Amino acid sequence: MPDAYTLAKQHLDTGIQEAAENNIELNAYGQALLWKLIERYKENGRSAADIISEIKYTLDNVEDDGTFHVSRN
Repeated sequence: MPDAYTLAKQHLDTGIQEAAENNIELNAYGQALLWKLIERYKENGRSAADIISEIKYTLDNVEDDGTFHVSRN
C-alpha cells in the first residue's frame, strides 16, 4: 500500500501527462491544481490563515535542491 507522498506523486505524474496531452501548459496546470487543493481545504473547514501558514511553512523548509526536510504532520 503506497504512502501519501507516493500516491500524490503518482496522481501528479498522471495529471501532468494528461495536461500535456491536452495542450495545457505545466504552469497553468500547476496553478489550477494548487487552486483546487486550496479550495478543497476550505471546503473541509480549514481557515485561510491555516492554509497560508502551511504553505509558508512548506516553502520555508524546502532546501535549494528541492528537498523538504520537515513535516507539520
